[in-house]
Amino acid sequence: MTEIVALNEENVSAAAEISAKCLREAWSEQTLCAQLKNPNDHTFLACVDGKAAGFVSCWCVAGEAEINNICVLPEYRRRGLARAMFEKLEEVLPDAERWVLEVRESNSAAKALYESLGFAQVGLRKDFYDDPTENAVIMAR
Repeated sequence: MTEIVALNEENVSAAAEISAKCLREAWSEQTLCAQLKNPNDHTFLACVDGKAAGFVSCWCVAGEAEINNICVLPEYRRRGLARAMFEKLEEVLPDAERWVLEVRESNSAAKALYESLGFAQVGLRKDFYDDPTENAVIMAR
């Protein structure tokens, strides 16, 4: 069973572990705890059969929801978790007028997911990422 729960002090370490396994520049437990104090932040943890499997972080300011981070452990990918986390964000942010995110140009799987969620490319940040140097595709809906 999949459950999407709000990030809190009790599960923040699980999100940090996921980040360390999924991201080149992982978010620390300290960074995630800081998110909890931001009134514009909406961070959720995806759990499958009670085990933390992914998380999403979004800030919503002045009607614009910006996805700051989304990651799913490799063994849980292609099971609908990222989509379920987006649906949770849409549920808690019904007044968001615009949604924005950025993604590595080479991350074709993520781009395909975002396109299936109605996102389209609206810009490009040249050489935005390091290790390796790569463009960031800006997507919005």
